[in-house]
Amino acid sequence: MRLLTLAIAAVVLMSAGFADAQQKRLYRWTDKDGKVHYSDHVPPEAIENARSEINQRGLKVGEVGRALTAEEKAVAAAAQRAAAEQRKLEEDQAKRDNILLSSYGSVAELDRAYAERFDLLEQSLESARAGIRSQEKSLAELLAHAAGLQRQNKKVPDNIRQSIELAQRQVTQQRDYLASREAEKAEVDKEYSETRERYLSLQAEAAQQAAQN
Repeated sequence: MRLLTLAIAAVVLMSAGFADAQQKRLYRWTDKDGKVHYSDHVPPEAIENARSEINQRGLKVGEVGRALTAEEKAVAAAAQRAAAEQRKLEEDQAKRDNILLSSYGSVAELDRAYAERFDLLEQSLESARAGIRSQEKSLAELLAHAAGLQRQNKKVPDNIRQSIELAQRQVTQQRDYLASREAEKAEVDKEYSETRERYLSLQAEAAQQAAQN
């Protein structure tokens, strides 16, 4: 019985030793002089170097790259930021595409929706143009009256001067308003063209995917 116990203990110790040997790792690295080293640990001066991890059978089981320089870290960080920004752009585009497809059942619906916007803008533009014409007419009459008084060597009353100044300011404001509305219409026209083109592209992609399935 004693011999059997000793034999079992020996087998257990051998198995444990074999497991340790299997788990033990060697490291291979090249120093600054180009000399290759093998060791079961990496010395502090070699921590920054690239190295390979090798098992007891000589097979490479891992790889650790060299430490990056400050410039390389900055480049890598910039690349990561650019990739994150690109992913965000793609996600935002996907959201806009989903909203576009869910908002209009057909290109005809999209055309009608924008036609209504264009009608409202045109009404606003025409109202602004009419206001400018009316104010310019009033200003012209005030200026003519003031000029007539001056030809008669008469002083232009203060209330006439004030009315002329007010009319000039109103004409300028109305012209600025008209210009802003015209710019808005140009933006909506550009938006409509781009949205319609994108909608048609998404419909074509969806039809192509349906045909492939």
